[in-house]
Amino acid sequence: MNMVAAAVVVVSLAALLAAGEACNNVPSMTSYDACLTLSNKTERWHALCRETLSNAPATAELTVYALVAARLARQRYRNSVAEMDQMLGAGKLPAGEKAAVDHCKAKYGEAGPLMAGVADQLFACDFSHVRQEYIDAQVAVGSCQDGLWAYRGSPVVDMVTADFDLTMVSYLLGALIVGR
Repeated sequence: MNMVAAAVVVVSLAALLAAGEACNNVPSMTSYDACLTLSNKTERWHALCRETLSNAPATAELTVYALVAARLARQRYRNSVAEMDQMLGAGKLPAGEKAAVDHCKAKYGEAGPLMAGVADQLFACDFSHVRQEYIDAQVAVGSCQDGLWAYRGSPVVDMVTADFDLTMVSYLLGALIVGR
């Protein structure tokens, strides 16, 4: 996601909260504390969370942080599918790797709408299906990742691993609201 788009997300979320449209029973905290809470003091997850929330307000309702992460994940999925299209379009992938990348495109086709649904629900303060949609998006990206293990060293593996990590950070931020 480019910086302008990230700034628009953060500004629109800040405006939502400033207008008094906060979700009921959702606490506010600093992004640092939110990341510390979700990471259970594991440095890797804490650092990934801090990176994800680098453009978010320093203090906000947890819904803001979960929404920022969900929208970033959705945008990353779009970017990854575009990269996969380029790889497939070049026609240079061996048959097995091509099949794995095709599988990934299908799984990202599932994950994208799920994460978009998460974002819409978070924005509306409707948490009834959020937890399951996070899990389903995680499973979809994880399935792609699993199919690529035979191709470690390929750029697509690093890209999908980063996407999976962002999916996990998004899920863990959401879990601070809806539980695991």
